[in-house]
Amino acid sequence: MNTLKTTLKNTFKRTWLPALAAGALAFSGSAYSQTSYNLGAVPTGTGWFFGISEGARVINANTPYEITIRETGGTSENATRLTTGDIQLGFIEALVGQELYNGSGRFEKRANPDARLIYWIAPSTMHWAVAQDSGVKTLKDLEGKRFNPSSIGGGGEYITDLVFKSLGIKPDFQRMRIDDAAEGVVDGRLVGFSYNGVPPIPAFTEVHSSRPLQLLSLDQEQVAKVVKDLPFLSPAVIPADTYRGMSEATTMGIYMGIGTTKKVPEEVIYNMTKAYWENHDAVANAFAPAKGVTPQDTVNNATLPLHAGAIRYYREIGLDIPASVIPPEAL
Repeated sequence: MNTLKTTLKNTFKRTWLPALAAGALAFSGSAYSQTSYNLGAVPTGTGWFFGISEGARVINANTPYEITIRETGGTSENATRLTTGDIQLGFIEALVGQELYNGSGRFEKRANPDARLIYWIAPSTMHWAVAQDSGVKTLKDLEGKRFNPSSIGGGGEYITDLVFKSLGIKPDFQRMRIDDAAEGVVDGRLVGFSYNGVPPIPAFTEVHSSRPLQLLSLDQEQVAKVVKDLPFLSPAVIPADTYRGMSEATTMGIYMGIGTTKKVPEEVIYNMTKAYWENHDAVANAFAPAKGVTPQDTVNNATLPLHAGAIRYYREIGLDIPASVIPPEAL
């Protein structure tokens, strides 16, 4: 998988509330569509909620469909709701998609062989940060230390558990919500905390202003070990001064995007996929982390089969689709 470069330029240049308000106005102006689809997203007030909404907005504006955004707990919940049929589209990440399709990990004995990928929106990066005055300089230094592995029940927590197990590092994990973890770092109960998201992450910026943080890096040996053990992850770089005064950090990234099931008609997903990519500049201009992501990235980094409608569009623009991500209905 390609190295994911996360730069400060690919971050929001506006506050959350005006951005979300703009998205809401875009939806209120949408014309009535012939067919409606529910899309499970993430909690409101996050960068990903806005990015998901921008993609839905361009699809609504350029197809006869109306996508309604539903706030959810995140990717794992969305995967479950895709299986139950509560939603027809869902925000997922590469790992949860792989596990859902194969019935592994969090979805052991709950496989959904009908799960399909439409497109990746952007990569997300793991942040493992500690207080600068904690004495912790490397990931190995976290051994036995009180450290939060990310918001309880979230994808970042799950990835942190897997990465630290791969590296043989055993912190004293303190599992809690991200806001409680941030408070714990500020008051000294924790040496640091984690989160998987698009930088700059507000919680890290806020803590950094009260108790200066430093992002921890993986060395080359650790990167190689993690990529070998967890191939759905890719090396990622968070540049220096993404958070004021912090040095560059090498971490791990994972693709995030929109999934569905084969129950949604091919023609519908073809039109949605085409509308999304043909208006991708509008998405990227509003949601900077999407800049540079291409249809080829979706094909190259798919961890579950592509929907037949998406394949139809990707073939139409000249992409070769690996046999491993072509479902039976698209053969």
